[in-house]
Amino acid sequence: MLHLRSGREFSLLNGHPWVFSGAFRELPEDAPAGIVADVVSGRGDWIARGHLNARNSLAFRVLSRNQDEAIDADFYQRRIRRALALRRLLPADASAYRLVNAEGDGLSGLIVDRFDRWLVVQFHTAGVECQRDLILDALQAIVSPDGILARDDIRVREREGLATGGAAVARGEVPPLLTIAEGTVRYLVDPWHGQKTGFFLDQRDKRAAIASVSGDARTLLNCFSYTGAFALAALARNPALRTVNVDASAPALDLARRNFALNGHDPDAHEFVTGDVTRFLQAAHQDGRDFDIVLSDPPAFAKNLGMKERALRGYETLNTHAARAVAPGGLLLTCSCSGAVTRDEFEAVVRAGLIHAHREAQLVADFGPSLDHPTLPGFVEDRYLKALLLRLY
Repeated sequence: MLHLRSGREFSLLNGHPWVFSGAFRELPEDAPAGIVADVVSGRGDWIARGHLNARNSLAFRVLSRNQDEAIDADFYQRRIRRALALRRLLPADASAYRLVNAEGDGLSGLIVDRFDRWLVVQFHTAGVECQRDLILDALQAIVSPDGILARDDIRVREREGLATGGAAVARGEVPPLLTIAEGTVRYLVDPWHGQKTGFFLDQRDKRAAIASVSGDARTLLNCFSYTGAFALAALARNPALRTVNVDASAPALDLARRNFALNGHDPDAHEFVTGDVTRFLQAAHQDGRDFDIVLSDPPAFAKNLGMKERALRGYETLNTHAARAVAPGGLLLTCSCSGAVTRDEFEAVVRAGLIHAHREAQLVADFGPSLDHPTLPGFVEDRYLKALLLRLY
């Protein structure tokens, strides 16, 4: 039983799923990382049950607010069934989605992405690591995948005192490449080595938005293109579109070319540029080259608060260059996946970038969490992805 200091129960009672070590009267330093523990208020009133890691400043993660609910095999099966029920609201032609989104699905520390008949799982915390077999058994029983791949190559595990490694099959078989579909578009996914779990599932609604506005566009610049998903979504609506795809990773662009061919588009009719996005944008401006649609979806600039100020400066600079590459009347979709940067802060640096670029703009769409990436009311720390769609003049 973990006792909170007097008055420190407010956030828990208001639905927040985390408790930091300083909120407790004391913590059992000899407790194994990841054990299940109960939290009570300063007056002794029971509040929540969850995973404890006394060695981490983020010491407690809520799993249940029901005192009668045990954290056992049945618990994980109930939570996974609940998560699956939400994803059934997705379009029927989406064969890939996030099945479990950690706190948003009541399973703090657990990420499960579904790629058609396969699952890719990440165990971020000591708590879910301790119950890995229970979780894998629950996923196998409910989803019946052909295979489950565990990606333990994520650095967040180190903060929990967990070992990091590569990818390993946990159940069944998982091939080196998978094929998924969004609407009429098909994508090859590398679940073993690809970024995140192999594909940016959290951008599905943004890809759909870009497709919806690309009908009259002639050119599209896909910055940080990875395997070409944004460009392919637009090409599904407008096959005459000419795209330029820029990424620092040559292997990612090789897979992008394969994705273009898979969808019936001649890769030789498009550009694939291996290199630095900022330098490409600077060169395009110097050459007087612009595009009807520009997409900027960089990796996280700030993974913690200590990197925040530098990240804000980076976003301002990037958006200055991106704005200069947009043709008059064109569209800019600019994104941030830095959890340390709030939505308002991101909009402020985008606005500063527009001013530096001497561009006026209209904000025509504003994106946050998607259906398969649910979060909790008031849990702003979980809203890492921000995306703004602007029309520039």
